[in-house]
Amino acid sequence: DSAGVPHVVQNAGSMFSVFFTDAPHVPDYATALGQSTAAFAAFFHAMLDAGVSLPPSAFESWFLSAAHDDAALDQVVDALPAAAQAAARAGAA
Repeated sequence: DSAGVPHVVQNAGSMFSVFFTDAPHVPDYATALGQSTAAFAAFFHAMLDAGVSLPPSAFESWFLSAAHDDAALDQVVDALPAAAQAAARAGAA
């Protein structure tokens, strides 16, 4: 939110997705198509540059498991601000 990039995070159990959209939720594929894939691409590459591997498509789910220890989660959290800023810049372009 602080980067100013519209997004929504949805989950089912430990599976979740981040959609770069101003929609309040993404109930179907048609709504998912309305997201900013440019913002996702910028976010994805910024996270990858920080050593965080995400699903490479804006239409794929992320999975959290017991294999993700505190160090892995800290790495994700630390990478988020710069990645969100990259997404905001790409979404505004």
